[in-house]
Amino acid sequence: MSEDVVGPHRFRNNRTMVPAAEAAWGLSAKNGMLGLVVEAVDGQNRLRELSTGHEFANLSSCSYLGFNSHPAVIEAGRAALAEERVTGLSMGEFRIRLGILERLEAELAEHFGAHVLPSVSCGVLSAAILPLLASGHLTDGEPLVVVFDRFAHFSMNFLKPIVADETLVLTCPHNDTQFLEDVCKRHPRVAYVCEGVYSVGGQADLAGIRELQDRYGMFVYLDDSHALSALGDRGAGYARPVFAELGSRTLIVASIAKAFGSTGGIAMIGERDVFEFLYRSGPLAWSQGLRTAAVGTTLGALDLHRGPELRRRQRQLARNIALFDERLRGHDLRGTGSHIKFVTVGDNDRAVRLSTELYRRGYYCSAMFFPIVPRDQAGVRMMLRGDMPTALTERFADDLADILAGLG
Repeated sequence: MSEDVVGPHRFRNNRTMVPAAEAAWGLSAKNGMLGLVVEAVDGQNRLRELSTGHEFANLSSCSYLGFNSHPAVIEAGRAALAEERVTGLSMGEFRIRLGILERLEAELAEHFGAHVLPSVSCGVLSAAILPLLASGHLTDGEPLVVVFDRFAHFSMNFLKPIVADETLVLTCPHNDTQFLEDVCKRHPRVAYVCEGVYSVGGQADLAGIRELQDRYGMFVYLDDSHALSALGDRGAGYARPVFAELGSRTLIVASIAKAFGSTGGIAMIGERDVFEFLYRSGPLAWSQGLRTAAVGTTLGALDLHRGPELRRRQRQLARNIALFDERLRGHDLRGTGSHIKFVTVGDNDRAVRLSTELYRRGYYCSAMFFPIVPRDQAGVRMMLRGDMPTALTERFADDLADILAGLG
């Protein structure tokens, strides 16, 4: 994007996006693919639609290890409520916080090797942090040019107009390190906003990003929500092995409502003063911190990360990925080697047809449309998990291949 663009619709255009999105959602609803009401028969591997009795496996869930239904996690939530006897203090936690939250922060910090700030969601974390990053209040006090990867999650891209009120905002072609380097050459202070594993398939070029950080001092703000727990030793994710020492130029946010198995989000921060500053800044200072039950389930999920169950489910997830990739070899799918798969079929109607036929055969997969993906690149997203039995993965891969062959 040119650096001298001014006027409305620089970063968002509801007049265009809303009608396009509503038309696509209407198509899904017409085909019975929205608003399903279900009961869990066997976790996410067997859901039953209450109105029809139709049973299916959920391949639209971001709980990549299935920890969200683990008995130890559920019991830890109950135990926290019984211990504290209050759902939460309903106030800014920088003023007063429950001891159980202090314990959680300490245990998360020990586990992930950073100062860890929990919140109700990654979206809230980004809303609090990105404007302050843009204005320079997490660094040297001078604004940074903020570059968003084109495919960065909506929870971050949504904030472009607010960030642009503080500084220059640019949009980078996906994983284009040459574009980033050119920006770094033109501007002395640059921040790059991206994901580790992208929600529509694919991964960041972390080696290239780290090289630019080392060469130019570029700040990296990275959302690793789709990789935390699913990948890495102790569930560190995709980014931390590359950015092992966060220092003052890297900040990683991640959802703990996905593979981690609880609810909410966390920010991993290298410097204590930044951690303390953010605790009382913007949305993080409002009375909407993690509720007591969520603190408990997070502690329960953290216990699973310390034991053999994490590695067992990570290994099963890796087996499912390898099996799926082998059986779909030759098909045009994004996400080889990843637990997030995306098949592009073109127009909205074909995407809904594919999603509907998969559901008829016993699998729920999400049809994705513009503006989530570019125009005329609608498709279906599939999420593999570590609690999926091998036989289920085999059946799903074979059925998908069969449907794609006949889709036309």
